[in-house]
Amino acid sequence: MQPLNSSKKAKNGDEAFGLQEEYINKPHGWIQWKGTDVCMDIHCACGELSHTDGEFCYYVRCPYCGRIYFCNGHIEFIEMIDCEHKLGYICDAER
Repeated sequence: MQPLNSSKKAKNGDEAFGLQEEYINKPHGWIQWKGTDVCMDIHCACGELSHTDGEFCYYVRCPYCGRIYFCNGHIEFIEMIDCEHKLGYICDAER
């Protein structure tokens, strides 16, 4: 596998929190962990792909190289223009 660019590095969780992309003035969401399970594919800077299922996934460790990553709670929103096809489950946000 090809290594990926890992441009952000932090000494601790507080520093990582300050480095995360916040998507200011861009559509986005914020994941609020409430003890629910997460199922996540992990694409590490070493180029390897792994997977985790767990709770409270604030950090993740690559099983191949041992890198530890802070999990940014922000997620990107991509606006859908043509939704004629099946999208699966859609969460209706509350006002």
